[in-house]
Amino acid sequence: MHQQRSVVFHLHTIWLFTVNDLKSIVCPETVFAVFSALSGRSLTTNATPCFCNILGRLPKVILWNWTNLVLFDVANQRLPQSIVEDSVNKLWRLLPSKRLTDDEARRLLLVLIPVVFLVPTYLGGLFESMAMMALTWMYNDLGGADENYIIRNLINACGFVCYSSGATSVAVGYGHSEFNEKAWVWLALVGAIVFSTLQMQDMADMEGDAARGRRTLPLVHGESVARWFIAVPVAAWSIICPAFWESGLVGYGIATAVGSALFVRVLVLEGRMAYRRTWAIWCLWTMALYLLPLMKDGTFLHEVSCNLNVAVFS
Repeated sequence: MHQQRSVVFHLHTIWLFTVNDLKSIVCPETVFAVFSALSGRSLTTNATPCFCNILGRLPKVILWNWTNLVLFDVANQRLPQSIVEDSVNKLWRLLPSKRLTDDEARRLLLVLIPVVFLVPTYLGGLFESMAMMALTWMYNDLGGADENYIIRNLINACGFVCYSSGATSVAVGYGHSEFNEKAWVWLALVGAIVFSTLQMQDMADMEGDAARGRRTLPLVHGESVARWFIAVPVAAWSIICPAFWESGLVGYGIATAVGSALFVRVLVLEGRMAYRRTWAIWCLWTMALYLLPLMKDGTFLHEVSCNLNVAVFS
């Protein structure tokens, strides 16, 4: 006999699917979208972005990011090999903890797919949502995340680019503005950053990845090699990105400060708990890089002052 479950139970269940990825997807990609929209001509065709309008779209940006994340997480966590991995790495997740069965997760996914189609239809970013559905299928059902860490990182990089592009489309206002040429270069750089450093996420999950037979970079080449493969790109991007945006001393200072902390942690600290904390620093580092378009030519304080004056006195 099936247990009676309330609406609150089901809403909490959907929330629990995504809670572990809020710091790595929803928060950074919302930051990317808002800062990109505020940067005006640095990334978009809108020369005079309105602070209040962009702030008013913040709930829509969060909703867009979160609904796309829900779809990925349910598709990912329902698979038998994922349950094996989570039984080692994340026993609190819904399927290994028996809060849901795999059949219930499958039915939930059937409901979520049309919902995730509807959200970007009204908010914008439909193309990116559709692209992420294809990437989700490749990553999970076709085993793109398991057999080769290069393919795994490439799919992840494409996914992050879709999040960044789609969320920014929502932040600037559906149909109100478009990306300029530099925005596409910046999105390519974001993809390259993710491709070259995202294996930081795999460091804390080696035991579970090994149990499911996944071939991540630290499992293939060893922990020591993997740590250098993360640290060196982190150091490089912490210099390349401020240079790309000509962001002045403030931009260089923020990017290199967080990047240096991440660099040192990656090389010095080891063990599952240390790796999880370092992964949180990686998420903070990406947000520091996403701030840089606002600092182009060292005009960050001036732009913020102007936007706040408009917000207060208009």
